Amino acid sequence: MTLFSRLLYTVISVALLGASVMLIGVAVWRTATGYWTGENALDGMLDAIGLVIIAVAVADVGKFLFEEEVVADREMRRPAEARGSLTKFMSIMIVALSLEALVLIAKTTRETMSELVYPGLLVLLAILALVGLGLFQKLSQHATAAVPPDRGEDEDAAERIESGLSTSSSKRGSFRPKRSAEPG
Repeated sequence: MTLFSRLLYTVISVALLGASVMLIGVAVWRTATGYWTGENALDGMLDAIGLVIIAVAVADVGKFLFEEEVVADREMRRPAEARGSLTKFMSIMIVALSLEALVLIAKTTRETMSELVYPGLLVLLAILALVGLGLFQKLSQHATAAVPPDRGEDEDAAERIESGLSTSSSKRGSFRPKRSAEPG
């Protein structure tokens, strides 16, 4: 990876983490203001919880980008790497959607039940995203298993996979158990 790419992803990650910290600051400020003035303190707290949930999701995305693009310094050459990265990212999004839907349900049920449609749709969206991630995992499982490991990782791994030999038998020749003369 080039120095420019590393620098760019570092700046993006720091900006996302900074935005996350600012969201948390706004959440704390709104909660404190609502508490001190006594006006809509509970609504302010529920709004603050929603902001903190968004802040956590934004921080996780920033951390994810930094780890994958700057620290790991690798390109997705193998299906297993891409599958793992996408699973991590989608898990972050699913958790954020679920928590936000929970906060919205708690807030909406206090006001009017007729506005429960949007939080319900958000729960449905989180469930669909989870089902989609499960389908992706199931369908990509065969692609991951079909690609043999690199020679640099383990020189004998590809040969063991092709020949069907176990790890212990690949270095010493094939292992054949002795048959006893007595019927078992």
